Amino acid sequence: MAKKTTLLPFLIVGLAVVLGCSKLAELRNGDSKANNDTKQTGDISKTFSLAGKEWNTNELKETDIKVELPGTPADKTPPLPPSYKAVFSAMHIFSYDDKDLASSYTEMVPTGVRKWTIKELADTSMTAMKKQLPDLTYTLDVKSESNAKYNGAFTKNGKTYDVRGCCVYKKDGPARVWAVFTLIPKDNADAQTAAQRIIDSVVFKGSAETCK
Repeated sequence: MAKKTTLLPFLIVGLAVVLGCSKLAELRNGDSKANNDTKQTGDISKTFSLAGKEWNTNELKETDIKVELPGTPADKTPPLPPSYKAVFSAMHIFSYDDKDLASSYTEMVPTGVRKWTIKELADTSMTAMKKQLPDLTYTLDVKSESNAKYNGAFTKNGKTYDVRGCCVYKKDGPARVWAVFTLIPKDNADAQTAAQRIIDSVVFKGSAETCK
């Protein structure tokens, strides 16, 4: 039982990554033929564009996260299994996906029964992503005991994506674990611009930490 309790935080963090980044499943099961057809026809219908986008600040429901987005985020929060509530009393997941641009925003509320390091949390997130995308390479930029930045890249069906974001661990009053991910096609300038604006806009209420 002790071993199971020790593993629970990492299982939950991994679950949050997979659920929040719904684009992962699409890429993992990627349709090579569709990608080839896109290249052959010059079809840009699957390519994110800033044209016509209206940016708004979103206060994500039941979280302490605010983020500026060029569209409406979707609530991806699953029921939290009772056994997990010993470690986290609540979890909320939102995502914004638009064609080949994807982002996710997760908040978990620790009960205080377990303490861990920001590196453990951040590594667990990226390990969960790597299980979905085996060729993912990444580095962690641990800024402090409460903030780590994600930087990674992977190639799927001939298309290269950047992975950027952050993991923030607010230990006191009230404690929170936040994770922000963006999956950005390297060859899409509009997506790169939008992702940077999204990351720069993230605010965690009650914390001075940022994703910048």
